[in-house]
Amino acid sequence: MKTPLAWKNLTHNRTRTAIGVAGVGFAVILIFMQLGFKGAIRKTATQIYDAIDFDLMLRSPAYLHLTEPRAFPRARLHQAISLPEVIQARPFYLGLSEWQAPILHGESLADASPATLERAGQWRGIITMGTEPNDPVFVREDLCQAARKLSDSRFVIVDDKSKAEYGPADGDIFSDADIGVETSLGPNRVQIVGLFHLGTGMASNGACLTNPAGYVRACPWQSIDEINFGLLKLRDPSAAESVKGQLQQIYGIPEKSSLGLLSASAAASTNSDVEILTRAEVNAVEEYRWVVDTPLGQIFTLGVWVAVFVGVAIVYQVLSTDIANMMGEYATLKAMGYSNRYLAIVVLQQSVLLALVSYVPSLAIARFLYWLVDTQSGMPMYMTPQIMFTVLLLAIAICVLSGMAALRKLYQADPADLF
Repeated sequence: MKTPLAWKNLTHNRTRTAIGVAGVGFAVILIFMQLGFKGAIRKTATQIYDAIDFDLMLRSPAYLHLTEPRAFPRARLHQAISLPEVIQARPFYLGLSEWQAPILHGESLADASPATLERAGQWRGIITMGTEPNDPVFVREDLCQAARKLSDSRFVIVDDKSKAEYGPADGDIFSDADIGVETSLGPNRVQIVGLFHLGTGMASNGACLTNPAGYVRACPWQSIDEINFGLLKLRDPSAAESVKGQLQQIYGIPEKSSLGLLSASAAASTNSDVEILTRAEVNAVEEYRWVVDTPLGQIFTLGVWVAVFVGVAIVYQVLSTDIANMMGEYATLKAMGYSNRYLAIVVLQQSVLLALVSYVPSLAIARFLYWLVDTQSGMPMYMTPQIMFTVLLLAIAICVLSGMAALRKLYQADPADLF
């Protein structure tokens, strides 16, 4: 039976091994968090789009991002529904308005927390969405049920993931205690009639939902005949590209042959006031903007490489110190006839074992941190199999690279030093 030399080396000095595991684990946790934040940005960028039901989307060619989508004539929806392949064409309104944290009175004032009283009356930007209550645009049934409460333009429902700065009664999160509370949305008074659970996106810490008339009250610079998104449902969703081509001909939109999907100058590619995108294109454009175009995604990508560099430096120090302390033993093995190749394999095996031993507790700690960030900040942090596999490969790569760098010391082991 062969002696597992790499494992014996790793367990020979447990204190040094524990330091190595802690160092690699620290780098691995850093990588987990950077990838988690980057995934949260990607998820947050598209979570509202993921919640609405469409196969093709109409929007302004001057679209910038979700909360600055610009508008186009609602009449474009009537042209789209004229195609037999389109079975439904619904408007969806979305923009930024101003929300006043509720000013409480009477019994509500006596029961309010100090934090709520401090925020009362303060104004915050809020994502405001508008949908028909009798035909909500959402995929999820709970959102549709909540939207059906919007029978009056003065009614709003609030995302319970909105931050405490928007003035929930308990000073923490919006709950049933806030139903019935009146406040101001834009220049007009509104009443909270319900809650929904979605998420607020990258541009604001709060979100609310109204009917179309309520949206125009909240955003008076936009008329009911100007919409931000046109949501088309098709008889055959797999025919989206074909229907898109027909609509481009109807609207007089030329083919985007030279600009490509992710061009920032979409308006330059059309003589129309509308553009057409599939769901995949909508998500790709939004993810590209937040992950690539803005500094946020680039910062977290850079953070991954910094964590890799830190991990390589830590593991190199651990392995090189281990080799230096055991130089006599390695020289003895050389004197017994073991080759540099064999000893190099032992060191690389030791580095891989160090990566695997460090990965397991790091994964457990990272899961806890994901949960903590998700619950405390509202960022959608998900530990996906892709992230776990990617980090495992990076941990092994860190340790193997460090082991290869430390081999230089190993090759210096000389049997002549024993005599």
